[in-house]
Formats: sequence, structure tokens, C-alpha cells
Amino acid sequence: MIIKSFKYAFILILSSSIIACQSNASEAEVKEVSNENDVVSENDAAPQSEEQENDFQFIPPSPIQIGLILEKAGMEYIPNVANPASDVDNYTDKFSQSICFGVYSCDLAYTVLNNQYDEASEYLRCIKNLGSKIGLETVFNSENIITRFEKNIGNKDSIVDILIYVQENTDAYIDDNGMNDLSVVYFIGAWVEGMYLGVKTLDSETEKNIGILLSEQMGILEILLGGLEHTTEKSDDILELNNSISELLDMYNNLGSIQSSAEFKDNLDIELTEDEIELISGKIIDIRQSLVQ
Repeated sequence: MIIKSFKYAFILILSSSIIACQSNASEAEVKEVSNENDVVSENDAAPQSEEQENDFQFIPPSPIQIGLILEKAGMEYIPNVANPASDVDNYTDKFSQSICFGVYSCDLAYTVLNNQYDEASEYLRCIKNLGSKIGLETVFNSENIITRFEKNIGNKDSIVDILIYVQENTDAYIDDNGMNDLSVVYFIGAWVEGMYLGVKTLDSETEKNIGILLSEQMGILEILLGGLEHTTEKSDDILELNNSISELLDMYNNLGSIQSSAEFKDNLDIELTEDEIELISGKIIDIRQSLVQ
């Protein structure tokens, strides 16, 4: 599956659409765009030249979009579920810093949308800290993002605008400087944390929503795998991550509910059983824990 570009799009999609934040809105608006505009199946696509195969680009997700997905699925805020901001200095190598840049971006959105501004401020400092270590210092040095954020605490519209500003500049900088490998790893970190927050806030009232959310998102894992396959540097960390994501996808595709659905690859509204949700959730939790430990 070849994805030419995901401009300002996030991988956690609902109802077979991509949720995009519009930077010129006074508040976070949700716009649905058909996946068919972005995804070309291998069966329908024309043969790809080597140059086209190498033109595989990930544009990292807007942090706010992750929170919108969880909010729409009915996930409520639970303290101490997100990755602790105090752990940021534990990430000393490029891979863990890139992964956790995505993880903390998700946590930032999760706290902002739940009006937890003190925690959100700490998560913004985390991504600024990690950004300076993985080559994104210019994004945060262009103006005092932390000061702007703290001055607007309590004004969700303004806070959302700041997050969109950070994301747009991150996307542009990565795109302009050919940092595609970084964007893939960052993308996966955000995706895993988003799914982790979803399953950790699971209760009897939201179980059905989580089951559907999981079935929607498992179908997009092939995109993540494609991104990993197109990374130029196949480090041990990248290979291990690739194996973990592959195992999760295989586990999902072999579930009874999936196998019994004749068109499961195109169905984004499959309800999983309680045991299946527990199995997939456990795997997601294991992957997330391995990435942030």
C-alpha cells in the first residue's frame, strides 16, 4: 500500500474518514475526507517506479486530532494514565526521543481537551525538550511557545490554535529537511499512545466504542508497516518495532470476529467480543510499555 502524502492528517481515523484540523478556524473543526483520495491499493495502482517507491512520505499527526478521536469515542480523562512528564530525561537515544516526541504530543492533546492545563504545560515542555534533541529545535525557537501557552491557559480555542501552529511548523520543517524517518517513528509513537489511552480508559459503558475504534485502527496498521519498511536506517530498534506492529496486525486479522466477516478488510465498523478486545488491548499495552520504559 503506497501513501504519497498525508498532509495534516492523522492516522486514527473514524468512519473511514480522516479528521483534519483547520488552522484558520477559531476552534478545532472536524472535516471528514474520504480515504480514497489518499490511499491507493496495490491491486488498483499502476506499477511503481523505483523513484516513486522511494517517495513515501509521512506527515506527522496534529496532537489535537488524537484527543478529538478519544473525545468522540467517549473517553473521559483519568489521572496518571498518560506518560509521566517527569520521565522525559530518561530518553537518551534518538529512537526513544523520536518515539516519545509522538507519545508526549498525544498526551498534550489528551490533557488540553480535558482542561488539564498544568499537566498540558508540562507536556508542551516535554516535546520542546525532545524536539531540540531530534533536530526540531527551530520549530520551538521561532517564538516563545511556552509563554504563549501559559498566557492563554483557560482559553481552549487559543490553546488549540497554538497546538496547530506547532504542528504545522513541525510538518513543514520535517518535509523541507527530508526527515521522513523521524516522521514515521514519531507517527507511530503518537498512534500507539492514542490507542493506549483508549484501552486504558475502557469501562463497561465505552467497551463497544473501544471495540469499534480498535477495528477501525487495526485496518490502518499496514500504513505504519509501509512507513517502517521505507525507513533508510534499519536499526535494531526499528526492526523490533516493525516486528511488534506486525504481530499486532496479525493478531487482529486472526480474531474470530474478523475471520467471520467476509469483507473485513473494508469494514471499519466491526464489533469485537470482550475477549478479543482484551487480547488486542493487552498487546497494545505491551507495545506502549516497551516504547516508554
